[in-house]
Amino acid sequence: MLRAARGIGITFGAFALAFALHIVGGATDQGWLFAIAVALIFIIATGFPAIALWTSGLAYKGSDEAKLVYRTGVVIGAGLTLGALWASNGRTFAAWHFVAAIALVAVVSPLVLLVRAKIEGDPSIGRRATS
Repeated sequence: MLRAARGIGITFGAFALAFALHIVGGATDQGWLFAIAVALIFIIATGFPAIALWTSGLAYKGSDEAKLVYRTGVVIGAGLTLGALWASNGRTFAAWHFVAAIALVAVVSPLVLLVRAKIEGDPSIGRRATS
């Protein structure tokens, strides 16, 4: 469980740093810094489950601990993504935000897992299963 907590904690810490960076960028009227921070916020929020799994050092198709990290990450990521969508919509909720938050996490996290597999040299990526 320590690895799970570490992965979730590191990922949330990265999100918090990106959030702080966006505040600094906005407060100092540095549009470029603000834009980079917002991009990081969206990447970390939508990829939260996979990033948390990656930073925990656990394999996606691994233990119960890995499943816990991913499932918890989905909940946290959807919430953070919902908040980011709310903020980008003038701090107003729209019905589509709730669906979009879940859909974005469902699309981006597998992409992060794919990137991780490519970086780590997983030979099964890109091959079709044979029966």
